[in-house]
Amino acid sequence: MRRLALLTLLGASLPAAAYAQEASRSAEDYVCELTGDCAGESAATETETTGERGRARVSATRGFSLSRPARPSTATKPAGTATASTARPGKAAPRATGKGAVKTASVSKVRPVAAKPGRVDLRLTFPLGSAELTPQARAEARVFAQALQLPQLSAKKFVIEGHTDSQGGRDYNLDLSRRRAQAVADYLASLGVSRDRFEVRGYGFDRPLPGRSAASQDNRRVEAALVS
Repeated sequence: MRRLALLTLLGASLPAAAYAQEASRSAEDYVCELTGDCAGESAATETETTGERGRARVSATRGFSLSRPARPSTATKPAGTATASTARPGKAAPRATGKGAVKTASVSKVRPVAAKPGRVDLRLTFPLGSAELTPQARAEARVFAQALQLPQLSAKKFVIEGHTDSQGGRDYNLDLSRRRAQAVADYLASLGVSRDRFEVRGYGFDRPLPGRSAASQDNRRVEAALVS
């Protein structure tokens, strides 16, 4: 009993960060999936070549899009400067030599445009038969709440939809799905999102995922659908 009490005390004294969960998406990902505005994030690479050693330095910057077009990948040799380089099979030769540094910038990664914007699976989990959000579900919902405050979504309204598989009776699942959707709306409201931006619906197992039977566990989900 003493050992159990000690373990309980230690667990209670752990910082909240010890139980922190990481969400699977960013706020910008939600904007992309719900609105189709997927140009909010890109990675820019900058390569600097020194003529003295021919080493390349690459850095990546995320969170903005370059407004100017990328420069050509080949460098122009300054007048009066001799160059000599050999390339090994399968490897690119140095782009430039000489004392001057040559920099190039290009967009290397852009988030793809959402195929069907307007609806997103929030990827929330619940204990079996319960409408209580797990720590992982709370982490996902916190990021969704952040997305709802971004300019692209701050004026939008949504339907929070609960769905289940067909385990159990229809009335039971309709009630469970609605309670889960309501729990999500309540949690978002506790994070500062206005309640009047949500409508809550529970569909039970009436709307299985495309290509899935009603009995598939993949149907256990909560979705957010853009209304206006």
